Amino acid sequence: MADRSVPQAEEDEPRFDVVKPARPQLLVALAGRGAEDAALVRAAHRYAQREGVSWRAVHVDNGRAGARQRLELDQILALVARLGGEVRILQGAGRARELHEYATEQVVATLMVGRTRPSGWRFWRRPLAERLLRYSGAYDLVVVAEARQRRRFRPVSRRHPLGWREGTVVAGSFLVAVAVAWALEFWLELANLSLIFLAAVLASATLAGTRAAMICAALGFLAFNFLFTRPRFSLAMVEREQLLTVIFFLLVAVVVGQLAGNGRQRLMALRSSREQTHRLLSLSRALSVATDREQVRDIGVTTLERWLGVPVVFLDESETGSGLSVRSSVPANVGLGSAEAAAAAWCWQHRKPCGAGTAAQTSLRWRFVPLVEQERMLGIVGLELAVRDGPPDPDQETLITTLTRQLAMALERTRLVAELGASRLSEENERLRSALLSSVSHDLRTPLASIIGSASSLRELEPQLSRSDRHELLDGILAESERLNRYIQNLLDMTRLGHGSLKIERDWVSLDDLITGALKRLGSALESVRIEREETDGLPLLYVHPALIEQALVNVLDNAVRFSPPGGQVGIQARLDAAGEQLQIRVTDEGPGIPPEQREAVFDMFFTGGEGDRGRHGSGLGLAICRGMLGAHGGSVEAEPGPAGRGTAIVLRLPLERPERGHVHDD
Repeated sequence: MADRSVPQAEEDEPRFDVVKPARPQLLVALAGRGAEDAALVRAAHRYAQREGVSWRAVHVDNGRAGARQRLELDQILALVARLGGEVRILQGAGRARELHEYATEQVVATLMVGRTRPSGWRFWRRPLAERLLRYSGAYDLVVVAEARQRRRFRPVSRRHPLGWREGTVVAGSFLVAVAVAWALEFWLELANLSLIFLAAVLASATLAGTRAAMICAALGFLAFNFLFTRPRFSLAMVEREQLLTVIFFLLVAVVVGQLAGNGRQRLMALRSSREQTHRLLSLSRALSVATDREQVRDIGVTTLERWLGVPVVFLDESETGSGLSVRSSVPANVGLGSAEAAAAAWCWQHRKPCGAGTAAQTSLRWRFVPLVEQERMLGIVGLELAVRDGPPDPDQETLITTLTRQLAMALERTRLVAELGASRLSEENERLRSALLSSVSHDLRTPLASIIGSASSLRELEPQLSRSDRHELLDGILAESERLNRYIQNLLDMTRLGHGSLKIERDWVSLDDLITGALKRLGSALESVRIEREETDGLPLLYVHPALIEQALVNVLDNAVRFSPPGGQVGIQARLDAAGEQLQIRVTDEGPGIPPEQREAVFDMFFTGGEGDRGRHGSGLGLAICRGMLGAHGGSVEAEPGPAGRGTAIVLRLPLERPERGHVHDD
C-alpha cells in the first residue's frame, strides 16, 4: 500500500490549505443469481461500513433473464436498498465492458465482483474478474469468494413439457410449409423450397418461442430431405448440391430460430415490464394523494385484490391492545379462522412471511406478509392464494413483493407526516403561548403600574392633594382600569374563538346604537383625537350579536386612536354596497398607514408591525379578534389606504338579513 502521508513543509516554505477530495465510491457488480448476489451485497455493506465510503450495486441487463431470475434480482435490489446502497441497471450485452465503462465514467475507486466460474456448456468463458483485468481500469478490483461451492459442468436443468400452444404452432407451421412446398415444387428450385421451411421456423419462433422454432427446424430438415431430395421418401442423398442445401438450411434455420426466439422473449419481457411499471405508477399516484393511514391501507388492499384476483385482508394491532384484528378486507365479509389468526400472530412476532408459498406453515390457504419499514411493524397483508388454480408465477411473486413494499413505504410516510404535523402543532402552540405571555406581561403591566401608582398617591398624599388632583388621579385609575378590562376581554374573546365556544345569539339592533356604545366604552381614550361621525339614518337594522359587533368596533376604533397623531381625525362612515346585500363600515385615521405587503398580516394574532411587545401599540390581538367576530357573522374585514392616500381605512362588512325572518336566536 502506498504511503499517503504528506511530509512536513519547511519553515521557510509557504503553507497551503490542502483540500481533501471526496471519499471514493465502491461499485458492486451483481450477477443476477440470488444466493451469490446476496453474499456479495452483504460483503460490500461490511466493506463500505469499515472504510466509510458510499457504495452502489450495478446489474447489467442483457434482456435474456427469465421471470424467476427477475424475481431474484428484485429481491437483491430490495436488500441493497435496506442496507443503504444505491442501485443502477445498465443495458448491454457485454457485461465486463459495460462495468468497466461505467466504473471509469463514475471515477470509482473500488470495483467488487464475485468469484464465480462459468458452468455448463459455456465452460470456455473466462471469469468476470479476468475479463475486467484486460481493460486495466484505474480502480481497485476486489474479488469476493462464493458463499457456497457449486458443482462445475453440472447445471441444474428444468424441463417444462411442451404446451398445447407450442405444439399447435409447430404442427400448423410445419404442415403449411409442407403443403406450400409440395404445391410449388414444379416451379421452384430445391434451394428456394428451403425458404418456405425457413419461413415456418420464423413463424414458430415469433408465435411460440425458441423451443418451438428448434422443433420446427428439425421437422423441416427431415421433411425437406425425405420428401424433396432424390431419392424420394428416403433420407439418403446422391447429389452433393442437395446435401449442401439441406445442411445450410438446417444451420440457417437454427440461427434464425434462436435469434427470432430471443427477440420474442425480450419483447414479452418488455411488455411484462411495461405493464408492471404502469401498474406500479398507478399505485404510486394513488398512494401519493392519500392523506392518512386508512386511505393508504384501503388503496393497497383494493389494488392487491384487483391485480391478483384473491381475497386480501389487512391486519393491525387492535385499539385495545388485545391482539391483531382485521382493519380492512376485500371482499368485505372475509374472515380468518383460528389457524390463520395464529399464523398472523407468528408473522407479527417474527417479522417473516408465513403460509402458502413460504418456508413456514406451508399448509395454510393464506399467505401473510409483514410490512416492515425502518425496523417498525406497520401491519400485515393476508392473501388467500388457495383460491387460485395454481401457485403464483414469478411475475406475480414479483408483483406481490413490489406492492407490499410500496404499501409499507406509504404507511411509513403517513406515520411520519402525522408525527411531523403533531410536532408542528405543538411548536406553533408553544410559539403562541410564548407570544401571549410576552404580550400579557406588557399590556397588563402598563395599566396595572398606572393604577398602582395613582392609588398609592391617593393613599399617601391625600392631605396634600387638592380636589381637582384627586379627581384627576381617580380618572386615571378609571381609564387604566377600562383599558385593562379591554385587554382582558380581548384575551377571553380570542380564547373563545380559538376553542369554537363563541355562541352567536343574534338580535335586531341599529348601527347607530352600536357606534354610540363603542365610543362610550372608549371614553377618555378619545380625548386626543377628533371623531368625525356621519349620520346613519336610513340604514337598515342589523341582525347580529350586539356585544360582539360592538367589541369589534371598539377594537378598530381603539387601533385607529392609538395610531393617530395628537389632534388627528378619526372618521366613521357607513353605507350599503352596490347590490344592497352588505353594510360597509369604514373607520379611517390619519396615522402613518400600513404598507401594502402588511395589510393582510395585520389581522394575524400578535402582529404588531415588527415592534413586538416593546411597541406602544399593543399585542396585535385587536384586529385578529375583529376578523374572527365578523367571520362568525358571515362578514369580513380588510385594510385599505386612507383618504387621499393618508392613514389607513379599516372596512368592516356585515351581511344584511330580511326583517321577516323574525327575532330568532341562532345558537
